[in-house]
Amino acid sequence: MKKLLLLSGMSAAMVYVGTVILGGVIRPGYSHMSEAISELVADGAPNRFLLSSLFLIYNLLLAAFGIGLFLGVKDRSRGRRSGFIGSLALMLVGLAGVSMELAFPQDPGGTPATFAGTMHLVMAGVASLGTMVAILFLAFWFRNFSALKHYVTYSLISVTMIFISGGLSVAAMANYHPLFGLIERVTIGTFILWLFVISRRMLQIEDAFLRQMHLAMVGSAPKGR
Repeated sequence: MKKLLLLSGMSAAMVYVGTVILGGVIRPGYSHMSEAISELVADGAPNRFLLSSLFLIYNLLLAAFGIGLFLGVKDRSRGRRSGFIGSLALMLVGLAGVSMELAFPQDPGGTPATFAGTMHLVMAGVASLGTMVAILFLAFWFRNFSALKHYVTYSLISVTMIFISGGLSVAAMANYHPLFGLIERVTIGTFILWLFVISRRMLQIEDAFLRQMHLAMVGSAPKGR
């Protein structure tokens, strides 16, 4: 079960990238350079049901990966506090995304703000903050294990890039910059890549742990005459 949960991180990353690409293909005139990803699933957008369903799957997989990490932290004695905070933050990001897809679609551009549209922005802010908290605290947890120490620097670089490009993205959106879509994709893409890489590494570690357990059980089994 835990292996499936850890695999959910890689699956989530692939679903997200595939959904964004598909959304651009099936929506004529959509620009990845200038338009927000959430425009693909804004209230009244073409193909909203299909794309929103796929983004819902992504968020559920992300939350599942957070659960898998939580169980991984629970199995280890060192650095539990930071590991628990990081994994819980990932679950929160997934749940915030689920709420956006099910209840709080983005308002279409140029229309008056609605309660659902306002809550979409609130949940997006929660997800953005949760993403940075998750990466940062999991980096602190990684420091406790030799198999994960190489991913500390990578995680710190990732959260720094998300912080900087996220700020630029907000400024670009406020000023209707023609490259807003590209800047937003740098921010989200940094997280999606981190998610895939860390999920893959955690899965490798879990496989190695299970092999060691199997060998230990075989070695301790009574031998027949």
